Amino acid sequence: MAEAQAQRLNALRIDRSAHPRRRPWRRWLLPGAILLVLALLVTAMAVNRSPTVRVAEVREARPGEQQTELSAAGYVSSRRRSVIAPQVPGRLVEVAVEEGDAVEKGQVLARLDDRDARVGAARAQAELQAASQRLIAAQATATRARSDLGRAEQLAEAGVVTRASLEEAQAGAQASSAEEQAAMAQLTALRRAAEAAELQRSHTVVRAPFSGTVVRKLADEGAVLAPAALEQENIGGIVELVDLGALEVEAEVSEEQLPRIELGKPALVFLDAYPDQAFRAKVRSIRPAIDRSKATADVNVEFEEIPPGVLPDMGARVAFLKEELSPEALAEKDAALRVPATAVVEREGQSLVWVVEDGRLKRQPVQVVEKVGDEVALAKGPPPGTQVVVAPEARLRPGRKVKVQTEGG
Repeated sequence: MAEAQAQRLNALRIDRSAHPRRRPWRRWLLPGAILLVLALLVTAMAVNRSPTVRVAEVREARPGEQQTELSAAGYVSSRRRSVIAPQVPGRLVEVAVEEGDAVEKGQVLARLDDRDARVGAARAQAELQAASQRLIAAQATATRARSDLGRAEQLAEAGVVTRASLEEAQAGAQASSAEEQAAMAQLTALRRAAEAAELQRSHTVVRAPFSGTVVRKLADEGAVLAPAALEQENIGGIVELVDLGALEVEAEVSEEQLPRIELGKPALVFLDAYPDQAFRAKVRSIRPAIDRSKATADVNVEFEEIPPGVLPDMGARVAFLKEELSPEALAEKDAALRVPATAVVEREGQSLVWVVEDGRLKRQPVQVVEKVGDEVALAKGPPPGTQVVVAPEARLRPGRKVKVQTEGG
């Protein structure tokens, strides 16, 4: 009986030799394959994605560049430029000028509501008149007291009045004299208060501090303004006034090139708005400070004759000359082409640039003549107008499709 029961139990046992144990690594095989495929897809997308490159155009040499010692970028500015704001707070009731208007020094630009100021000035004048009348009365009293004192002194010498009466006359004269002095001081104080009230009223009329041109209108009638404010642009400002007769170019020169700049040094200015024209100029000043973030200093270059049509904030490039150019030399052009110095790279002992044609990269050999400022002159290279990559990365390859970003864009 027991033997039969044992046989039945053995029949229920699982024969593990017929089902070998699964290996643990197989359970990770499918997830690993999926991750590998995803990694390959991401790598392929990264390789095929078009990188963005900054480009600049190859240009012809400008007039006079053969005598250029170094060049620098900058912009047109004015030695006199100001946002005009009122000296007192108030509501703007009139703006007497528009953008583009030429104004003279002292000309009325705007008016504020002056009703409170007029009331204050009138009250100060009334108080001044009252003080003037009080002074007249105090002077009359002091004059009479001095006269009474004189008679008392004569009578005291004659023995007609007592010593006490003389002392009383002396005290009255001193008191009336003190009242006269107090009335005079009060009149002076109220006269100054009346002047201040009138000055406050005059500040409601905003005038031009210098002759210039209105380049921006910053507020209209009805605006409530605070006096000249200061850190944030436009708070309290009515118009922006610029002296177009004091235009110059403010250029940024790297600190290592700064020793080559001298006051009065001749220069040529090339404006982005008029790229084919060269304007004679000279170095007016060098700001005695270095911009730590950019390692540059500002050099102000003034025009020998301000050209018509030039406006503040126009982009410009300044060529600092080795010597003054004659009209004939200024008319000559250097045959060498110009590209940014960072566009030229060395590959296997050869100078070349990356050219962008139809959205794809191409390498082109160049022959560098010399470095001029932040550019280089090329005796051989791509034609003017060709787009070349500025500061190209090492991973660029010929034929690769790229997205273009122009310099400054």
